[in-house]
Amino acid sequence: MDLKMHRIVCFLIGTGAALLSAASAADLTERQAQLLANNCVQCHARAEIGAPIMGNPADWKERSKQGEEKLLANVIVGVRGMPPLGYCSACTEQDFRALIRFMANLPDQGKGESK
Repeated sequence: MDLKMHRIVCFLIGTGAALLSAASAADLTERQAQLLANNCVQCHARAEIGAPIMGNPADWKERSKQGEEKLLANVIVGVRGMPPLGYCSACTEQDFRALIRFMANLPDQGKGESK
């Protein structure tokens, strides 16, 4: 493994552990916390990527005004540099909604998600 790849792996391991702890406190299921760690953090925990950063309200302020439905549509089709489904082919609609609410700090819209 080259040095750059080693740094990326170390970053993701450290970030993933911290996010899993935060995700547990944010009412994500264990599965959703793992999806977050395996998919979302690849871009949403690295400022240099240009994606809005989880836990940074300024990054989400304007996006949040669009509402959960628009954010969900953007995740599904992809927007700007984000690929369709955010690379999460294992995510269900309920997963995406929970992950969007977590990352953008949106209130639960009561979409019937079971825990």
